Amino acid sequence: MADRDELLDHDYDGIREYDNDLPRWWLNIFWLTTVFAICYAFYIHAGYSLTTDEKLAKGLAELEEMRVASAPAPADTQSDASPNDILLAIAGDDSRVSAGEKIYMTKCLACHGAKGEGTVGPNLTDDYWIHGGKITEIKQLVIEGVPAKGMLSWKNLMTPDEIDSVVAYIWNLHGTNPPNPKAPQGELLPRE
Repeated sequence: MADRDELLDHDYDGIREYDNDLPRWWLNIFWLTTVFAICYAFYIHAGYSLTTDEKLAKGLAELEEMRVASAPAPADTQSDASPNDILLAIAGDDSRVSAGEKIYMTKCLACHGAKGEGTVGPNLTDDYWIHGGKITEIKQLVIEGVPAKGMLSWKNLMTPDEIDSVVAYIWNLHGTNPPNPKAPQGELLPRE
């Protein structure tokens, strides 16, 4: 280490500089960050770390596992029950019908009216159906939509439980005879 405060012979525009060593703390930080950078680059590029794509795939798999684990299993589903029976059981559950009504009021009211009487979309309270009047057909219609007539496909906008709840609510609208219903459309398909 050179003597402190030693002036150099160098002179530039009357400015002279000292020849001092860098402080030890600064040198220690410099060497630590240099060693860390070399180790980090080796760790990342030598294959010891997951690639970005692998990290993404792993994170998505964990997210899917959490989603499946946290999704409530419908209490009324049985392995031997048909989809029709399951939907009819949901339609008989007042809490699910109430949940379906809330969803209907936010997503379906604009086209089908507050009481299912039909505005832009068809009347949901009578026995006339354009695309089938069975409960499973109604669910399929909600899932797939009718793009040619302006009805959205709700499969990516609602969860399966929400779709089941809305279908249960629509099923319970039958025969409510709201004021000012839209004229019947489609085939007469009375309930069995």
